[in-house]
Amino acid sequence: MSTEALELTVDRPVHGGRCVAYPIGADDAPAVDMPTADARPRRGRVVLLAGGIPGEVVRAAVVTHIGVTFGDVSDVLLPSPDRVAAPTHPGLDLGHVALGRQLTLKHEVLLDVARRAGVVLPGEVPAVLPSPAAWGYRSGIQPAIGPREGAAVATPLGYRRPGGHDVVVIDADPTANAACAAAWSALQATPLPRGVVEVAIRGNDDGASLVALISKGEARDTLDAAHALVAAGVAGVALAPYDPRGRFRGGAQRLAGARSITQRYGDAEITLSATAFAQPNPAAAGALFRLLAQWAPPALHALDLYAGNGVIAMHLAPGSQRVTVVEIDRGAVERGRADAARAGLSHLMFLRLDARDVRLPDDVDLVAVDPPRAGLANATRQSIAESKARTLIYVSCDVATWARDVADLQRAGFRLERLQPFDFQPHTHHLELLSLLSR
Repeated sequence: MSTEALELTVDRPVHGGRCVAYPIGADDAPAVDMPTADARPRRGRVVLLAGGIPGEVVRAAVVTHIGVTFGDVSDVLLPSPDRVAAPTHPGLDLGHVALGRQLTLKHEVLLDVARRAGVVLPGEVPAVLPSPAAWGYRSGIQPAIGPREGAAVATPLGYRRPGGHDVVVIDADPTANAACAAAWSALQATPLPRGVVEVAIRGNDDGASLVALISKGEARDTLDAAHALVAAGVAGVALAPYDPRGRFRGGAQRLAGARSITQRYGDAEITLSATAFAQPNPAAAGALFRLLAQWAPPALHALDLYAGNGVIAMHLAPGSQRVTVVEIDRGAVERGRADAARAGLSHLMFLRLDARDVRLPDDVDLVAVDPPRAGLANATRQSIAESKARTLIYVSCDVATWARDVADLQRAGFRLERLQPFDFQPHTHHLELLSLLSR
């Protein structure tokens, strides 16, 4: 694939963090003599551009792959007033955009994706609720180990470029909360075995942190480093075998210190390991869970699918006579049972099942789902559609799969009653959605 340089006018945002852009002066697009924000050609070759802001004129390096042209901004010829200095963190794909404009761009993408999927929206969609903190919000991060030859620290940390394998080494992660930032510093000062390729860091609001060393080597090779990290203030260290098929497929084993820490999300306190899934922004997620509890009608039997530790179930508990909690991960189920017992929620029943295998009982009147980025499995969506449940609460981290699922459920007789977007991950294109559907 050959790369070419083009001058482009940036038109509108699309899902995934890019914008639609058009070449200036191309044969198949209106010619533009003076680059202005209003001179935006609407026809011709389409470029999916990273690093631009609608209304800008830029120079970009573009490449065409399987009929789709992608571009990356190399120079900004006419900048937007919303352009800011981009952070060095390569994963912050909206880091060059002022925070207020980020929220409006995400809102535009939500409306565009919903329209294209055929979702019938409940009137005017509210503005995206901002994160309580713009920086230092993440309670879980997973940096990679950078090149060590000539590094200024014992263990250089950074992140891979999107779509690439090279690691961009950074001094600190500006999105990490205080506990994760402290663990990051401890890792930088601790020589790690060559087999360690990534680390997972979990940090709570109380300042406690856990680290998982993701390694191609043996546990015995990492013991000295694990004890050194605990001595440096990390609460506990585990080992997770590296697996190219995906993260944490081989589980994790404790090396030193604590196995878990606790973190409050809204009105629930849950137990977390370094490798457990949890919403990365506890303050923003807590606001979503509290609003979810306000929206949920009283239920005789509520069902929480893709439940993780059961934090949604715990927020449904006050208004439900019985809550069944379904999660496939064994560790999450065990931690959820213990958390519910500690909170005195005896009417929560945890089941270790795959959501795809669940057929909804006839007495379930409320279903809550918080699926992975891929959205609802076909079998799950069909089971919900064929059930007698009157209310569905859908929490989503992906606009496109949410729109697909909601449009399908609307065709099956559900109505989208309420929708509230949240910004859980400032400076990225990601958007969290809370939605309420009823028959």
